[in-house]
Amino acid sequence: MINEELQKKIKLLKHKKQIILQGSPGTGKTREAKEIAEEMAPNNYKLIQFHPAYSYEDFVRGIVATTTDDGQVSYKVQNKVLAEMAENANKEYKLAKDEDRKPTNFVLIIDEINRANLSSVLGELIYALEYRGEAVESMYELDGSREIVLPENLYIIGTMNTADRSVGHIDYAIRRRFAFVDVNTDESVIPKNAKSLFGEIKHLFNEYLSEEFELNDVMIGHSYFLADDLKQALKYEIKPILYEYLKDGVLTCEKDKINDLKTIQIKG
Repeated sequence: MINEELQKKIKLLKHKKQIILQGSPGTGKTREAKEIAEEMAPNNYKLIQFHPAYSYEDFVRGIVATTTDDGQVSYKVQNKVLAEMAENANKEYKLAKDEDRKPTNFVLIIDEINRANLSSVLGELIYALEYRGEAVESMYELDGSREIVLPENLYIIGTMNTADRSVGHIDYAIRRRFAFVDVNTDESVIPKNAKSLFGEIKHLFNEYLSEEFELNDVMIGHSYFLADDLKQALKYEIKPILYEYLKDGVLTCEKDKINDLKTIQIKG
């Protein structure tokens, strides 16, 4: 049984068709995205991760090189993850209409969606996100057609790390086509043995957070404090990200403030 907050996100996704779960590291954005996908399309969802080199030809449609049986190299146009999923969803949508039933859903999860140049990666699909069922023309022709259609039963969930300012900016035209949902640190799930450590770290952020940043954008998430071995997590996961925050100007305290976290008594 999924909780009320997740139900709200599912309701929003069904209405908007594409949402972005945004929050600081370790708040469970990807986990939530997968839970939503499992609920909406248990057998028809896929997870991919964007990176700075990701392109339209990787995501929508592009030319690929293939080797023939006689060793010759040939080139052909091929649908990639979004166009391929759209094609399958369209077939299901039309079949369901013919059979007078609700179509099966398809969900695409794009982890770290803002790490790629979205305007470049999406191309003409920016229009198709909003106008479902209307064909847009790809720059590549496949099987005699340039058309790509995003149907009503195809949903997109993106995740975005709000602490990372080094990645791509999402422009207003694309923002308008997504609903943005905050996923914040959930203190209620932090176990008793980790509450003292969490309190000390939260104090660091309250006292030494740069004015350029919002607390919810950078406060490390609850998943860091759910580790079976909290001492190991502190040494190899929590401290390293706090040191990075120092270098990036997110935190303005002395390094010793982070070093001193080792003196905290961690039970268990």
